[in-house]
Amino acid sequence: MLSHYIAGFIDKKALFPYSFEWYEKKGIRLKLGVEAKVIDRARKRLITSGGELNYNILVLATGAKAKEAVVEGKEYTKVLRTFEDAESIKDALEHEGRIIILGGGFIALELAGNLAKAGYDVKLVHRRNTFLGLDEELSEILKEKLENAGVKFYLNTNLLKADENGVLTDKGYIDGKLKVCAFGIVPNKEIAMRSGIHTGRGILIDEQFRTSAKDVYAIGDCAEYNGIICGTARASMEHARVLANLLREKEGRYNFEFRSLVFKFADFSIAVIGKIKGNGQWINENIKIFSSQGKILGAVIFNDLKTATKLEKLIRMGASLNELL
Repeated sequence: MLSHYIAGFIDKKALFPYSFEWYEKKGIRLKLGVEAKVIDRARKRLITSGGELNYNILVLATGAKAKEAVVEGKEYTKVLRTFEDAESIKDALEHEGRIIILGGGFIALELAGNLAKAGYDVKLVHRRNTFLGLDEELSEILKEKLENAGVKFYLNTNLLKADENGVLTDKGYIDGKLKVCAFGIVPNKEIAMRSGIHTGRGILIDEQFRTSAKDVYAIGDCAEYNGIICGTARASMEHARVLANLLREKEGRYNFEFRSLVFKFADFSIAVIGKIKGNGQWINENIKIFSSQGKILGAVIFNDLKTATKLEKLIRMGASLNELL
């Protein structure tokens, strides 16, 4: 919701829906301003800046930080990951009135769409001409919709250098004091590394969210399963739900291979479900289905979240193309 806040569509209260009393009533003891330093696996204790905590089960949900630009002048760019980041961008935007967004993922597109809708001058620089793993046809539709909202695109364009007044690319110089990098995420795995827990790009887990340490689990953006890092809020919440069931010895399974994402850019939405490679066909003006050997593998749906929910169920069930048509 941070891009909605920056655009002025929601206020600060909407970003923090739960009061301290809510946590207390749920039996959750918040220890704010306390840093987790290292895990003493032998004694099953978490060493923190506020003392030691015993644990039976320890869940690492340390999230991720934004990936920064690795070019000269990166100090002139900002990132969007925290509320403090959002406040900084919002303040700068109110003074500047325009923004350069670097990247082509959902954070970049969502920020661009919302700020253009709010009336700001938005330029988006992306090294490819496709977005979100979509094919060229779908990416072009997405681009056209955002252009209609007011976003100006610089595609197949690589960032070379940033300075106070803009960015230098391999296609020329682009003016703009406010520049936000949206290049993806870097999982926060430091505590696992300090504690001798196996890591890759993130904290390595198995299909039940178990790390290499006994009774220590990892969920959300910090966790890596078979090379996959699930970097969305929806995935993180589903991780938590499935792990809660597993810890209570109830049935629970998360399909790390299955993609199900919903984004809202400006005044339209897009849902990306399952595998979206290979043979694709439009079944109406808003829905493109991908199939193989008569079986539905995935779908991309514009502006129809109700149908997207139904299609996700069919795809998860392994439905045939004939059942849909």
